Amino acid sequence: MSATQPADDKVHERRQPVVALIGDGDLTEETTRALEAGDVRVIRLLRPDEDDVRDVLENEDLDYVAVVALSDAVVVRLALMVRAASKDVPLLLTIFDRTMAEQMTSMIPGTQVTSLADIVAPSLAGPCVDERFSALTLDGGKPVGLVEKDDNVTEEPVATFRPRRVEGLMRALFTPYDKSAGMLLFGAIGLAAVFSIETVTAMFTLDEGFVDATYGSAKTLVTVDPNPKVAEGPAWYKLFTSVTMIVALLLAAAFTAGLVNRVVERRLTGLFGRRAVPRRDHVVVVGLGQVGMRLCLLLRACKIPLVAVESNADAESVGIAKELGLPVVIGRGADPSLMRRLSLNRARAVAAVTSDDLENISVAMTARGIEPDIRTVLRVGDGNIANETRSLLALGLVRDVNRLAATFLAAKILGEDAESVVCIDDSAHLRFPDGRLERAQLEALAQ
Repeated sequence: MSATQPADDKVHERRQPVVALIGDGDLTEETTRALEAGDVRVIRLLRPDEDDVRDVLENEDLDYVAVVALSDAVVVRLALMVRAASKDVPLLLTIFDRTMAEQMTSMIPGTQVTSLADIVAPSLAGPCVDERFSALTLDGGKPVGLVEKDDNVTEEPVATFRPRRVEGLMRALFTPYDKSAGMLLFGAIGLAAVFSIETVTAMFTLDEGFVDATYGSAKTLVTVDPNPKVAEGPAWYKLFTSVTMIVALLLAAAFTAGLVNRVVERRLTGLFGRRAVPRRDHVVVVGLGQVGMRLCLLLRACKIPLVAVESNADAESVGIAKELGLPVVIGRGADPSLMRRLSLNRARAVAAVTSDDLENISVAMTARGIEPDIRTVLRVGDGNIANETRSLLALGLVRDVNRLAATFLAAKILGEDAESVVCIDDSAHLRFPDGRLERAQLEALAQ
C-alpha cells in the first residue's frame, strides 16, 4: 500500500505593507487615509525624537518611511535620524527647496524627494491658462496642456503667448499700479512738456534763438529765474510764464517724491520689464507661499504674464520673488480696492492659493464681485470645504491639494513610478513617464 503525500493547500497570504509616516497636519492625515485605502498598515509619528524613530525601526518590519508636511529643516533632521537607525529602509521626503532636495537625494541613498507644491502646481496652472486644461506640464521645456474629451485625455501644446510689447509698455507706463511710479512718470512727462512749451514759445514770442530759448526755459524749469527777456515781452506772456513756473514747481515736487520713494522704499514692481504689473492676458496669483511660488514659476516658464499678491511683506518668498523678477503686490486678495487695480477685466484667471481655505473663498468672492465672468481657481486643503464650495457657492474650479498630493505620495510609497498627479473630473489621475494617465486605484497598487 503506497503512501500518498497530502497536497499542500496552505494559502500564502500577501504580507500587509507597513509604513512609518512622520508628520502632522492635513496632508499627513490625507496620506494616511490614502495608504490605508491601499491596505497598508500605517504607523504614525507626529513629532518624534531620536529614540522614538529608532524604536520603530528596530521593532517593526518597515517597508517604507515617509516624512511629510513639515518644514524643510525638520524633514532633513528626521531623515538623518532615520538613516542613523537604518541604512536600508526606503525613504520619502517632502522638501520644498530644490537645492536642499538635490543634496538629500545625492547624499542619502534610497531617498526620494518631492513636495506638496511640486505635486499640485500643474493641476492649478492648467485651468489658469485655459479653461479646457485639466493640468499644465513642461515636456522637454515646452508647455503641454492636458485636455479631457470624450472620456479620454489628450495632450495639446500651449499656444505661445506673443506679448503686445508696445501696448504692454504703454499700459505699464500710463496706468502704473504703483502710485510712486505714477508720480515719477507723470512728473517727468509734465516737466518735459513745460520745458518744450517754454522753449518753443520763447523762440516765437521773444524772437530768441534755440540756444537762448533753451537756456531760459531750463532756468524756468528749475525755478531759478525766468528768461530775462520775459520782462520785455507782452503782458500775456508774463502771465503765461508765471503759470508755467508754478506748474513746474508742482511737477518737480511730484517727480522728486516719486523718485525718493522708489529709491528708499523696497520695490517689488517696476515701470516696465519683467517686474511690471501686467494689464492683459495675465493670471493673478493670490498667496505666495510654497504652492503659490511654484505656480508662479510654472506660469513664468510657460511665458504666461502674472502678478502675485502676498499679504506678508516680510515673507521669505517675497524676497525670492524679487530676485527672480516676479511682480509682487503687497496686500490681501480679498481687498476689493486692491483687486480693482489689477485689471481683472482683462485677466485670464485668478488663482487663490493661500494656505487658508476661507481666505481663498473670500478672494474668489471678491474677484467675482468685481468681474463676474473671471475664471477662478481655488486651492483648498479641507475635503469638506472643497465639497461645500463646489456644491453651494460655485465660485470656480476647486482643487483639493492635500488629496491630490496624498494620492501621489501613496502611489510612490506603494512602488509606482508615476511622475505626477493631475485632477480630471474631480478624480486623481497618475501621470507616468511614458505619458500614460491612469486613474488612481490605491487598492490595485497595493497588490
